[in-house]
Amino acid sequence: MKAQCTLTQSPDGTWRIHHAGSTLGDVEVTGRTRDEALTKMQRELQYRLELCPCSGQSLGTVELQVNSVGNSEQ
Repeated sequence: MKAQCTLTQSPDGTWRIHHAGSTLGDVEVTGRTRDEALTKMQRELQYRLELCPCSGQSLGTVELQVNSVGNSEQ
């Protein structure tokens, strides 16, 4: 399952990633590093996918599709 997410970096250096969708809901997590934020989001969405089989999705792996906004570095 692919999940669209938006990644931003705050002025204080914190990374924030947000996902909004009807299947997995509205999720926002933060991390001290870009990789930490991405990992936390992937784990949270994977948990939600496995928790709710009513979503109609097969229990595959969540793949993040990330859009960076603002001063975020790739």
